[in-house]
Amino acid sequence: MPPENLSTLKIPYRDYNSHRQIGTLVVNKEIAEETKGLFKKLYDHHFLIEKMIPIDNYGADDDASMADNNTSAFNCRDTTGRPGVFSNHSWGRAIDINPLTNPYVKGDTVLPPAGRQYLDRTKEHKGSILADGYAVKLFEEAGWTWGGRWKDRQDYQHFEKPSRK
Repeated sequence: MPPENLSTLKIPYRDYNSHRQIGTLVVNKEIAEETKGLFKKLYDHHFLIEKMIPIDNYGADDDASMADNNTSAFNCRDTTGRPGVFSNHSWGRAIDINPLTNPYVKGDTVLPPAGRQYLDRTKEHKGSILADGYAVKLFEEAGWTWGGRWKDRQDYQHFEKPSRK
């Protein structure tokens, strides 16, 4: 993704202590304003986000970012479990929110591994993204796809905005 197609957003959010913080998300310019609006609604709804730091602070290591429960967007990388296939994160069109609390699950694989303690999706934890919850409804009403609804795997942290092309 050419850097000129990306926007660096400063996003207010409520941390796990309900304190106001300013985080940074790097997204595709096409969805920048919409992303700011969605996160403003999350903020107004008192949805909690543990942290929001650019993936570069983790050396672009998605595993390290997830293990730290970091909310992030742009990261030029393969789709999880599909080497050689670029993820929508590579185009700045996907956002992972509280990935430890909302892990990726496929069979016995749980990413990050410490996310295994959050597999019971009937229990709410700080920053949980649940099927009938506010975050899912908000993003889906705006035309985003939630990874928690995928048939072959569940990626509870993941929202992506399909390209209009």
